[in-house]
Formats: sequence, C-alpha cells, structure tokens
Amino acid sequence: MAINQAGTMFFDSWAWLFFIGAGLVLIMLELFLGIDTGLDLVFIGTAFVLGGLITVAIQSWVWTALASGIICIAYVFLGRRYIHKRTAIKAEKTNIDTITGKTGVVEQEITPDNDGLVKVGYEKWRARSQEIIKAGEEIVVTGVLGVTLHVKKIEGGKK
Repeated sequence: MAINQAGTMFFDSWAWLFFIGAGLVLIMLELFLGIDTGLDLVFIGTAFVLGGLITVAIQSWVWTALASGIICIAYVFLGRRYIHKRTAIKAEKTNIDTITGKTGVVEQEITPDNDGLVKVGYEKWRARSQEIIKAGEEIVVTGVLGVTLHVKKIEGGKK
C-alpha cells in the first residue's frame, strides 16, 4: 500500500510537467507535419501546456487532466470553427486559371495533330483541340496545360 501511495504522490507532484511536455511534443509534431492537421495539434498541445501551468501549484493529476480537458473541449466546440475560418487558405484563381471559360479567335488553324495560335483578350496563345478549327473562328478555352490552351469551337461562332 505504501508503494501505491508513493507512486500516486510522485505522479501527483509531476503530472503538470508531463502535460506540459506532452503539449510541447504535440506542438512540435505540428511543425513537422505542416499545416495539414489544420493547427489542431498546436491548440490541443497548447491546452495541455496551459492545463499543466494552471495546476502546477495544486499538484494533482486529476485537476491537471480536468483543466487540460476543459480547455480542449472549449477549443473543439467554441474556437475550432473560428480558428479554421481565420486560417483557411482561400482557393482563388490564379491568372492562368482565370483564362478557362474565356473566348477568343483562332489566328492560325488548329488540327488534332498540330497546335495552332489563338488570341484571347490581348494575348496570343498556343492552342490545341481535338477538332479542326480554322483561322477566324471563335473558340472557348476549356483548360490550360503549361503554356498551351485547350480549346473548342464555339457552336454558331464565326465561320
């Protein structure tokens, strides 16, 4: 019985340090994994560190676990949505992506075997298509691969 009390007293005395160490490990793990975890490991690790710091004077593993648990639950239910909304990277179109869907005019004939030349806006691009499109016909950009546009003829366009 004395051994069990000694073990419990030891753990009570050092639980706060264990939680701080576990929290720091989670934070470091987030750094190694990158943003893929959505910063969750950082905030859960921070909850462990705060739980350990708050209960350093109490020296009770129960209070340390409770404090860390309450902070984790508060983050998951209250702060997670806010944090993820603030840290989310918006998927905005780049200059190349914005050209998809635009229309233009063929300047050099396009065939399935040979790339041609199109003018979209004020820029000339190399273009590829699965159909024959003659010079002067209107096209719509369906995709971009490198510096080559994938286009198709606009039905009812100039002939």
